[in-house]
Amino acid sequence: MKKMNSVLTLGVLSLSMLVSGCGAGTSSSTSSPASDKPADNTKPAVAAKTPENVNLVFWDENAGPDRTPYLQEIIKRFQTKNPNITVEYVGIPFSSAKQKYDVAIASNDTPDIGGVTGIWISDFAAKGTLLALDPFFDKWSDKNKITKSLVDYNRTLVPDKKLYQIPGTMYMDDFWYRPDLIKNAGLKPPTTWNDFFIDAEKLTDTSKNQFGYTIRGGSGSISQLTTAMYAYSGVEHYFDPKGKATVNDPKNLEFLKKYVGMYNKYTPTSDITNAYKEMVAVFDTGTAAMVQHNFGSYNNHLQALGEGKFASTILPKSDTGKTIVAPTANGYGIFKNSKHPEEAWEFFKFILSSESQAYWNEKIGQMPINVDALQSDYVKKSQHIQDGANVMADKDTVVLDVPIYLPDYSSILAQTLEPNFQKVMAGTMTAEAFLDGWASAMEKAKVEYDKGIKK
Repeated sequence: MKKMNSVLTLGVLSLSMLVSGCGAGTSSSTSSPASDKPADNTKPAVAAKTPENVNLVFWDENAGPDRTPYLQEIIKRFQTKNPNITVEYVGIPFSSAKQKYDVAIASNDTPDIGGVTGIWISDFAAKGTLLALDPFFDKWSDKNKITKSLVDYNRTLVPDKKLYQIPGTMYMDDFWYRPDLIKNAGLKPPTTWNDFFIDAEKLTDTSKNQFGYTIRGGSGSISQLTTAMYAYSGVEHYFDPKGKATVNDPKNLEFLKKYVGMYNKYTPTSDITNAYKEMVAVFDTGTAAMVQHNFGSYNNHLQALGEGKFASTILPKSDTGKTIVAPTANGYGIFKNSKHPEEAWEFFKFILSSESQAYWNEKIGQMPINVDALQSDYVKKSQHIQDGANVMADKDTVVLDVPIYLPDYSSILAQTLEPNFQKVMAGTMTAEAFLDGWASAMEKAKVEYDKGIKK
């Protein structure tokens, strides 16, 4: 909101004097008789209303030293410009964020505004806890500065096609690699799938505890596997027109066999249980020459290895010539229980401004969603962000329609697919059985979802 000032309009006293015809210091010879004056119907000015002091509760769903200080700085800047609005920051570790939200929703005690990952949008919207942002967004003069494809995609995640979350950042999967190791071995960077598999093999020297690659086999493994599998196969849709899942497509199976075939051969044995933290450590300590993650781990690599000691490439094109990407766009939502939705929207707009977007994404190493911020010095000097922007602008890029809107999607990944993927890595489950089971679980979830939509 624009800062409003409380002022008293001067001149009320002189106005009353003129009406009564007895103003001090007024010459009677130049004044017209009171009876000859037109009636003065001017009403005394009323003092402007002092803006209400508002307190907004803001939940950061992924709090930590890599993010919290920068969000707090954005809040500080916002409050300087809006002194009547106080934003109360509440940091929540990502591992417990969904549970905390679920408890808050059940007890009708949600924050005014909070971080909402893309995978939560359909769940929160179905529970009726989020405010549809369309009335605010549609009237916003800067709405065209927000990456349209991301906004449009978010609308597809809910049956009513309304906008319940707007991204604050975007990132996509890439291969981080050590250019020095690749150059010294006379190899090429992993810009093609063939080069990737060759590099993983040639950069492995188990006698020196040196591996070409590290696989994420623990928590979070399936999201990365999905992105890599479809990027390799070139399959453009998660479901075919008849509702059949494509995860067990022959080209996806081909990739999975080659990928898992690297485990414990060109990758460390510990990969089978490694989650994000452990996987990144394997790369940052120099044990592995390549790792798949996304823009979000940039600062970890920078702190561990130093500028110029690592590089990245977006996952390679498939043999079809298409680049299949599954960008993640985490952002924020306003909750229906908020007593101050307009003020919450003011904070929302501030987060999405080009200045905040450039600052925030530089600090966390990710890609702004404000097109003006994409012209910032940070973006111009960041190779991985430039690559991401180029890929998103490429006519041969296809955004994979991962069905994160399915209510059972997250639980299928965590409770079924992650442990089964570890079985494939361990050799106790075949790749065929794993992908067939994956396809069956998602098809069943989609049928249930579609039934619910038709009711």
